[in-house]
Amino acid sequence: MSILSILSQKPWTSDQAKIDDKHSGKSSSMPLPRIGLYVLMTVIGVLFTLFSVAYIGRMAYGDWRILPEPPLLWFNSLIIIMSSFAFHKATISSKENNHKRTREYLFLAGALTLGFITGQLFVWRELVSFGYFVSTNPSYAFFYLLTALHILHLLGGLIAWLLVIFKSFTLEDESSNFSLNVNLCAIYWHFLLVVWLVLFAMLLLT
Repeated sequence: MSILSILSQKPWTSDQAKIDDKHSGKSSSMPLPRIGLYVLMTVIGVLFTLFSVAYIGRMAYGDWRILPEPPLLWFNSLIIIMSSFAFHKATISSKENNHKRTREYLFLAGALTLGFITGQLFVWRELVSFGYFVSTNPSYAFFYLLTALHILHLLGGLIAWLLVIFKSFTLEDESSNFSLNVNLCAIYWHFLLVVWLVLFAMLLLT
């Protein structure tokens, strides 16, 4: 069945109702929290895409100035890669029901994420000390905006991380929900890692 025929259906008519009643109505086997996370990541991805398009479009104006890339950005990128890897190891440990090791990797991932956020704040401080203010040039404003949005989404993820950490102290020996929650955190961090790498590459190339 083509997409046009699906869109042209009229479910409120009696003829279409008879056709719909013959459908088996099989539901999705994917857990609802995972579906919700995918929807959230889609919205975040669209948001960053729109800002990136606006960033590239604004470069065409003559008043655009190139913002220098502090070396600390490279170090911060390494930290967030390590954080994502720690979440990956936590996911593996949770599937093996090794809750102690899972908790250790979760603490490491959270600490590295806080290190990345702190590093980004130091980058802002360094740029401001050299006179690169938000109001000085549109390119500077875009840099602060995009990095601030990324930090905000990481902070939102840390709230979920705290809940998973809390649950790791109260769960039973067998807890599939805990393993799912760890995996969802890992997926979210992998996603934000990709977002940051794309933003960083865009800043470097422009």
